[in-house]
Amino acid sequence: MRLFHLLLSLPLFFIVACSSTPPPVKEIKPTPLNKQDFARILDNNFRGFFSLQSNKAYFTRCETEQTFPVHTKAALRNIYEQIATKQSEPVYIEFTGEITFPNSKHHESEVLMRIDRVHHMAPAKTSLQCAKPVDSFRFKAQGELPYWRLNIDGQKLFFATKARNQVYQIEIANFQTTQRNTVKSINKQEERLDLVIEPGHCYNIKNNQYWGYTATLDSIWGKLHGCGELGWPVLEQKFSGYYLSKTAAKITNLTLNSDNSVEYSEQSGKKTILKTGFWKSNSPERVVIMLTRQANKKIREELVLHRQGLTLSTQQINKNNIITHFDAPGLVFNKMNAKEGGEAATDKNSARTLTAQLIAPAQEVDIEVRKALAQYFKIHRTDPKNTQFNSVKFDLNGDGIKEAIVLLNWCSTNGCEMLIFEGRNSGYRFLSRVSRVNAPITLAQTQHYSWQSLLIEKNQESYKLDFDGISYPIHSRDLPMVNKQEYATGVVLFNRGRPEKWFPIKQ
Repeated sequence: MRLFHLLLSLPLFFIVACSSTPPPVKEIKPTPLNKQDFARILDNNFRGFFSLQSNKAYFTRCETEQTFPVHTKAALRNIYEQIATKQSEPVYIEFTGEITFPNSKHHESEVLMRIDRVHHMAPAKTSLQCAKPVDSFRFKAQGELPYWRLNIDGQKLFFATKARNQVYQIEIANFQTTQRNTVKSINKQEERLDLVIEPGHCYNIKNNQYWGYTATLDSIWGKLHGCGELGWPVLEQKFSGYYLSKTAAKITNLTLNSDNSVEYSEQSGKKTILKTGFWKSNSPERVVIMLTRQANKKIREELVLHRQGLTLSTQQINKNNIITHFDAPGLVFNKMNAKEGGEAATDKNSARTLTAQLIAPAQEVDIEVRKALAQYFKIHRTDPKNTQFNSVKFDLNGDGIKEAIVLLNWCSTNGCEMLIFEGRNSGYRFLSRVSRVNAPITLAQTQHYSWQSLLIEKNQESYKLDFDGISYPIHSRDLPMVNKQEYATGVVLFNRGRPEKWFPIKQ
């Protein structure tokens, strides 16, 4: 009987199962693309030779003779036609502009030169042109009928006519490249000279020259009119050089050449990818890398790198206006003396002159170093409850900012744990951890990748720690033994040996 009821119930189960409504399928929305325009670097200065050929414009730089196609505007063509004596003739040009990607990735050129403001244009065979200095003045101008000229350097204005030369002390000066500028000055005879500088088209008909600024003088001789140009500022820090990024998965060499060309090489296992392009910057804290070619293929990739000391880093890459983020900590490049595997892999005598110093550990806790240590242990998820430290400071990489060299009270007969933090404009960044280090520590005369080598003592012998482009060696074992007298400088860190006083990391 039970079997009968069970058999009767089976069809009902299947009917219910088949007639039940399946759960609604959730619509999976695609992740939106993170689109972003390529970066713009304003107020970059260039000079060289400009020409129009078959209705196309070209610019050739003074320094490299590399030629760029130019995106032309009507105003630029008008200036050229008034200076060039015949069609397609090259003329000398100074301008503010930028190397850019074309608006379309299908454009025949990898990059274009955009000319924003022309500072000066003249026939190709006049004046010193590429040989003349453009960074030795803040502003210079000249006029005719009557003849006069002036040059502003620092806080002095030098004014000359055919009859006399005078020096004026500047009282008020305001220099903005796209605005009206006023300069007020006075000389020893208490004669005033006021100068008004304005962006505008200014032609010197006599010399067949164009200038990007007008100059009006108000002096004891009345009002004088002429043409002028602003000087080019010099960046205190230059980006050109070799950089290295090294992770467990990939090694990346970045070369920024003085002609603004770029070589970018990625090595992963036995596979190497080489890309080339250009770099540009108008700030000592930021540089933009434009990668334009990989083998025979045109590409459009951009890295915006930020500088901290001798390190360049970024968290993302822009490929064809689509942003892709790197895994933490991003792409971090360290400045080197040479390419990976080249000159920097061997001892390179330091170009720095190191004055002998005996540097003892601090007698009071260094708050900034304590903060850096607390952050280090937080990242490594370790509680520094019973850990204590002491530190010394010295500029190990020659960038003008002192590093923090820290010893922890994790000590044995073989030495203590050492941490090195790179000094930044604000705070510190962890650089290296070296085990079993005996103090004192002596700076060596050699460098690797712009970082000073270190000498330590072990079993009454001297051993050398070389920076490898990323860090100093993790262990003090397997170090090369050296003759201390041959390598040592007079700079000694922790000169009294292991610190007698320690400070807690955790308050």
